[in-house]
Amino acid sequence: MKQSVETDIVCIERILKYVDLISDAYSMFNIGSETDLKNSHVCQLAVAQAITNINELRKKLRDETVKKMPLFGSVRLKAARNIASHDYDSLDFDIIYKRTQQILNPEVNSELEAMKNAFESSNTNDVKR
Repeated sequence: MKQSVETDIVCIERILKYVDLISDAYSMFNIGSETDLKNSHVCQLAVAQAITNINELRKKLRDETVKKMPLFGSVRLKAARNIASHDYDSLDFDIIYKRTQQILNPEVNSELEAMKNAFESSNTNDVKR
C-alpha cells in the first residue's frame, strides 16, 4: 500500500474503530482490571485481535504522521501483537490490559481524531484549489 495522506486517514479511521471495539468489549464484559481480563477468554480474544489490527495499521502510517502523535506513538503494541499473532497462549494479560489502558486514554483518542481532521481539512483545501 502506497503511503500517503489518504492512506493515513484510512488507517487512523480504522485504528479509532478498533479502539472503540476494545472499549465496547471492556464494557460488555465488565472489564475493569487485569484480573477481570484474565477471567474473560472471549474478551481476551477480541482485545488481542484488536491490538493486532491496530499494530498492523500503525505500521502503514507514515513515520512523519506517527511523530506528530507522540501519545499514540508511545503506546508499545508491537510485542503484544507478535505474541498475539504467533504464540497466543503466552500472552500476559496484565501487560495487555496496561497497553489497552494507554490506547483507551481519551487524550490518545483526541490526538488521533485531531490528526485525521487535519488531514481531511488539508485534503479538502487541496481539492478546492
